[in-house]
Amino acid sequence: MRKNFIISKQSDFDGFNSFQCSLCGAGFKLDSEEVQAGDVLELFCPSCGIPMPKSSYLTDDILKHARQVAKNEAIKELSKIFKGLQKSSGKNNGLTFKAGKPILTTNTTPLYEQDDLDEIKFTCCDKNAKLDIADKIGNPFCPYCGVN
Repeated sequence: MRKNFIISKQSDFDGFNSFQCSLCGAGFKLDSEEVQAGDVLELFCPSCGIPMPKSSYLTDDILKHARQVAKNEAIKELSKIFKGLQKSSGKNNGLTFKAGKPILTTNTTPLYEQDDLDEIKFTCCDKNAKLDIADKIGNPFCPYCGVN
């Protein structure tokens, strides 16, 4: 059985959301409306400049949250299966099954953005991004077109 979940994270005060390069680990923020535009298929890491699909830039907190949501859902499904076994085992001769205590799930906490990066304007695309001070001082790549 396949289930889809929506995991959301509040943007920062300026409407920027966090991204993290899965190759070099650099973190940066982009305007959520600009990233969700239909013409943005992939992003360039401002630090290493390697292009990847937008889905490759998930942050550690999003991945951790998604794993917890999936684990909780699996626990709920297992509990349903065990309850079903308990009900059906009473009908068989000589075979009984008792589910026992339910498996506890862990509460997930809401995700929030930190306002910890500095904004920079990329003139090549006329778009803004927020970068770490070290990436900002260097010669960062434009996250939208890759110009250095």
